[in-house]
Amino acid sequence: MKKEEEADKKFKAIKRSEALINLKETIAIIKKVLKKNKVRKAGIFGSYVRGEEKKNSDIDIIIEPPKGIGYGFFGIEIELEKELKKKVDLVSYNGLSPYLKEEILNSEVRII
Repeated sequence: MKKEEEADKKFKAIKRSEALINLKETIAIIKKVLKKNKVRKAGIFGSYVRGEEKKNSDIDIIIEPPKGIGYGFFGIEIELEKELKKKVDLVSYNGLSPYLKEEILNSEVRII
């Protein structure tokens, strides 16, 4: 039984390491796209921050878009999805629901 427990712990540690590497790569891609689009403040939240993401999970990103971006906001979301090959839920700090604002801001991991 002890060998099985040790093997299980090692397996879980390897999985956590792989998840951390994937998260770092994901954040690097996000930062590249956001900086290219002149975003000066951004964070991630949701399942990726909690380490609960699944293969089909979207990536929750919050940004302070550049002034006057208008419909370009949706262009950033599309570009992120293309680069990450994943669904992205892009929201702005100003557009947060008052009901979710505190929870999102408390769990946010700032990347820019």
